[in-house]
Amino acid sequence: MDSFDNYPFMPGPRGVPAGTYEARREREPLGKVRLPSGDTAYLTTTYEDAILVLSDPRFSRELGYPGAPRMFRGFTVAEAPGILTSMDPPEHTRLRRLLSGVFMPRQVNGWRPRLRALTGELIDALPEEFDFLHEFAFPLPVQVVCDIMGVPGIDVVRVRAWSDAMLSTSGLSEEAKLAAAGEFHAYMAEVVAAHRADPGDGLLAAMIHARDGEDRLSEKELVRNALGLFLAGHETTGSVLARSIVRLLDPRDTYDRLAARPDLVPGTVEELLRLEQPGDSPLIRVATEDVELPSGKVRKGEGVIASFAAANLDPSVFPDPHTVDLNREATHLAFGRGPHYCLGANLARMELQEILGVLVRRLPGLELARPAGELEWTAGSIMVRPVRVPVRKRGRWPS
Repeated sequence: MDSFDNYPFMPGPRGVPAGTYEARREREPLGKVRLPSGDTAYLTTTYEDAILVLSDPRFSRELGYPGAPRMFRGFTVAEAPGILTSMDPPEHTRLRRLLSGVFMPRQVNGWRPRLRALTGELIDALPEEFDFLHEFAFPLPVQVVCDIMGVPGIDVVRVRAWSDAMLSTSGLSEEAKLAAAGEFHAYMAEVVAAHRADPGDGLLAAMIHARDGEDRLSEKELVRNALGLFLAGHETTGSVLARSIVRLLDPRDTYDRLAARPDLVPGTVEELLRLEQPGDSPLIRVATEDVELPSGKVRKGEGVIASFAAANLDPSVFPDPHTVDLNREATHLAFGRGPHYCLGANLARMELQEILGVLVRRLPGLELARPAGELEWTAGSIMVRPVRVPVRKRGRWPS
């Protein structure tokens, strides 16, 4: 058996991408890695290669055929059939067209005042010292998703349990993951069915009414995409928030700068999106014909992973890549590129801007209650984030 690096790589201190990316970029910018499933695939480490893989129609996301390379054995959310990320045109184009209007900037920006209010209400309800992850970074996006979708009363405890199970990469049996996915799907089917009769005016109502001529979303498409919104809308956003606050508070020079200049929040959010992804892209694409990339050839039938984390740290595009630099001009790949560019990118960006803006205005003295180096980080999940983030609204670490 050939010897390849095992992927995903172990994260470094504070959850930052491992130095393996830098070493591979120097030694073998396009080389094979062994996946948890036992399969192999090429991994890109340069921005230029990633852009081409993400944008070129010769790379397919339809991997339901026997023998297709898989990231993990058995069920995973990213490789489940019937969702946008597992489709190619024309099916992908049709579904994307039906959903895209719901996430246009004009629609998303209309939710900003409500998000500011929700953030302020949660801050007021929190004690002087609290766990930023479990008492703020996760509950707030769940509340935002429920509010924006027009679905009050979601069972947050069960949604969190199902999410954790579906995103687990170790410790849970295949049966347990499938059971969680099935229960979550059934729950969302009930939510969608209830809204069919009385849609209201939230995001789910807009999805129910979405149409292109006579074409509309089917019941299955509605349920799957509503589930995906709840999953991504709280898990990914919450993890990015938790990782970001650790970076901003230790050292805290950037946070202090934002507290003095809240107008710098949008640019800071872009850098945090570039640097604080909670996990690298787990999506494999398969070449439908031989494709020559800038760093080498991928042959027909071979899998390739366009690494967002590696691309976002490519020093040829982002000089001094590990530093927050508000003057960068290059566009990060946190939301991908090409046909599978994140459908909810406008919503995620707006959420992070508004939440961080309220934080620096309302809590300019926010501090970590423990040094960042002492925080424990997750293992056995697609999402890499702190396990807990104890903070206090005011004060300094005890001397």
